[in-house]
Amino acid sequence: MRRLPAPFSGGRRHTIRRPYVERIEVPLTLRSLHRAGELMTRIVGKVIDLTLNVLAVCAGALLIFITISISYSILSRAIGISSPVWIVQFNEYSLVWITFLGAGWALARNKHVAIDLLTRKLGNRRRAALERVHSFLGAGICGALFWYSAQVTWGQYQRGVTDVQAIDVPKYLVLLVIPLGFLLLAVQFLRQLIIGAKVPGTGAGEESAEAEPGAAPFERPEKDS
Repeated sequence: MRRLPAPFSGGRRHTIRRPYVERIEVPLTLRSLHRAGELMTRIVGKVIDLTLNVLAVCAGALLIFITISISYSILSRAIGISSPVWIVQFNEYSLVWITFLGAGWALARNKHVAIDLLTRKLGNRRRAALERVHSFLGAGICGALFWYSAQVTWGQYQRGVTDVQAIDVPKYLVLLVIPLGFLLLAVQFLRQLIIGAKVPGTGAGEESAEAEPGAAPFERPEKDS
C-alpha cells in the first residue's frame, strides 16, 4: 500500500490498494535449457570416455596376447616343440584390432604424433583457429573413411568372403574394427571442435587440455613462472 501526502489529499491521508498480480513462472527458460544441454553434454562425454577406456583395455589385452603367444612360439621352437599354426594369423589380426581400438583413446589424450614447429610460434587466437580447422578436417576425413570401410565390411559380409589361412575366418570379422575405429575418431574430433568453440581464443581451453580427455590436439608451450 502507498500513502498519499497530505497536500494532495486535502489534509487527510488516503490509501490506495493496488490490485494483486499473480506471478507466473515459465518452466522452460533459456537458463534451464542451457543447463539441460550442459548436463546432456556431460553424460554423452562420460559415455564416450567409458567406451574409449573399455576399448583401450581390450587393445592392451590383445597386446599381452601377442607378447605371450610370440614368446611361446619362440620358446617352443628352441626346445623342439611344434607351436600352434594359428599364432601368426591371429597376431596379424590383433595388430589391426589394436590400432583401431586404441586410436580414439590416444586422440582423446593427445598421444598421436603431432608436429608443432609452427603452432608453437602462433598466438592463442591463431592457434585456436588452427585447432578448429584441424578438428573439422579430422572429423570429415574420419567420417568419410568410416562410411567407406563400413560399406566394404558390409560387402564382405554379404558375399561371405573368408580369409583362408591356418584357420578359416570370415573376412568381415577381421575388418569390423576398422569402421568402429574411424567412427570413434570422428566423434572425438567433433568433441574437440565443440570444446574449442565453447572457449573462444584458447581452442579447447588451456585448463581443459590436461584435465579433459577431449582436449585440443596441439600442445601448448609452457608458461614462464
